[in-house]
Amino acid sequence: MTLPWRFLGIFISFAISIAPLQLISSVSAKETEQTTPLRFSVKDELLVELQSISLLERTLKLPSATDAEILAAAKADYQRLILALYENGYFSASVHIQINGREVADYSLFDKVGTVNSASITVNEGPIFLFGTAQITPLPETTELPSEFAPGQTAKPSVIENAADIAIEDWRENSHPKAQISGQQLIADHRAKTLDARLQIDTGPKAKFGKLTVNGNQRMRTNRILKIAGLPEGADYTTSQVKKSANRLRATGIFSSAILTEADTITADGYLDITANVTEAKLRQIGVDASISTDEGGALRAFWLHRNLFGGGEQLRFDADISGIGGNIEVIGSDTGGTSFEIGASLIRPATFTPDTNAIIYVNYSIEDEPNYTLNRFTTGLTFDHRISETLSGSIGIRYSNIDTDDAFGQRQFSVIGFPLGAKYDTRINKLAGDDGIFLSFEVAPFLEMKRSNTGVHATFDGRTYKGFGTEKNVVLATRLLLGSVIGPDLQDLPSNFLFYSGGSDSVRGHDFQSLGIILPSGGKVGGKSFVGISAELRSMITEKIGGVIFADYGYIGPKSTFGVDGDSHSGVGLGVWYETPIGPIRADIAFPADGMDKFEKVNIYIGIGQAF
Repeated sequence: MTLPWRFLGIFISFAISIAPLQLISSVSAKETEQTTPLRFSVKDELLVELQSISLLERTLKLPSATDAEILAAAKADYQRLILALYENGYFSASVHIQINGREVADYSLFDKVGTVNSASITVNEGPIFLFGTAQITPLPETTELPSEFAPGQTAKPSVIENAADIAIEDWRENSHPKAQISGQQLIADHRAKTLDARLQIDTGPKAKFGKLTVNGNQRMRTNRILKIAGLPEGADYTTSQVKKSANRLRATGIFSSAILTEADTITADGYLDITANVTEAKLRQIGVDASISTDEGGALRAFWLHRNLFGGGEQLRFDADISGIGGNIEVIGSDTGGTSFEIGASLIRPATFTPDTNAIIYVNYSIEDEPNYTLNRFTTGLTFDHRISETLSGSIGIRYSNIDTDDAFGQRQFSVIGFPLGAKYDTRINKLAGDDGIFLSFEVAPFLEMKRSNTGVHATFDGRTYKGFGTEKNVVLATRLLLGSVIGPDLQDLPSNFLFYSGGSDSVRGHDFQSLGIILPSGGKVGGKSFVGISAELRSMITEKIGGVIFADYGYIGPKSTFGVDGDSHSGVGLGVWYETPIGPIRADIAFPADGMDKFEKVNIYIGIGQAF
């Protein structure tokens, strides 16, 4: 919402003086000579801001600027600069703009300027005004206005506007969707150097949700759109519910655009009808991702997606993953294992049971040739994902896996049925950039291994934080904590993929892939029952498109379910660069072991799309 600030001039003198004004000579003023003839005379703390918005500043730097363009820019600067001064609390300021010693206000747009020998902008700021009165009425009982909107605080139009927006939004959240500013009184007292701000709100009638009408759908059935949106007809109107329904539609990926528009008026019986205007995205999508590293070889991932299989928003997706390309050879002294393959299919149905619950049926088959084991695995399952809020979701499911594995314990077969429970918390805005927010993921999966009648629990945790520094957050500290534990059967009674290894791009860079595990008395290596991984990165933009990073990783593997018992650890350090592209950052890292026999003597290289985490 934007307040009609054109009325501000009724109460506040718009002080543009055209009489000659002596240049400010106090120590608080600053005069700077530009490469162009323009000279600013203004307080230090205002100089950069006013220079940045001055059209004359920019126009004089154009070698081809005409007389008309120079004069138009200079005349426009009067109002632009005065409004900027108002925003900083200066309501009795005056501005002088002169070209060749003549006040620009005295020029007509048809005058000839000729050669610009001198140009100056002189600002007499006057005193800073404070709020004398800061009042919005009426307000809901729960409304908390900004602390800046209070007597004694610097009077700024943006603060008044923000306070008004909050008040209107709170009334809308309290079932008054047509609340609006019905009156305003803004009076500047130049003697007291105060601004009195009084705003009146017309709350309008209370309303309930009426009918939701859908426009724009072609393949998607209307009844399914209504189910996904989940707008509760007959319930008290709230803004948050409207936003939630719109976000549900967008989150499906079925629509390239989904906008909920309210009717202009509330019906006589107190209902507000709403229209969902949707634009369906392309029906099919194909995606490809690739990476390469010296410790794991190359990896290629691709998917094919059908967004609306049966017209109810059902998404069918096929995935194929090839990793360890170029594996089973020695690369700079490390064994990457062989080439692994995985194919899978999943069907996602939104709005199952509730508008916020997705049902996912999946099946996949993989052949894994890793440095320490080979494995054939078939998995199928059903998962229900429930969106609790914009940042929090939970899941529950059942899955079955048939696993044939060959490792240091020999060839073994497993049939495992699991019951995974999970939760995710994600406040990141740009997941590829990884520059702000928190990501937490936790899964605990009780399981039954049917061939041996063993029971246990497999648990994992992934926590990441991103903290930006500076006004534009060009420097980011990213941290990650990985935890894993298997409770129950002994090592030899667990499938290889249930156990944990450390080393490689997903854990400790610089050390070889799966280089840290549990050494058996026979000399063979298997994974551990507990895992800790810690990573920290300091990322910084070097240019507009190029960034640099330094990082350190730590990994621990233990033979028991509890952490820190009879285990072993290693660490690595490195640095890298990335280049920003429309599909995300393309990043290249080099890393070294920070301990062990190869300390700082061996190097691993990693190249991929996206940040490391």
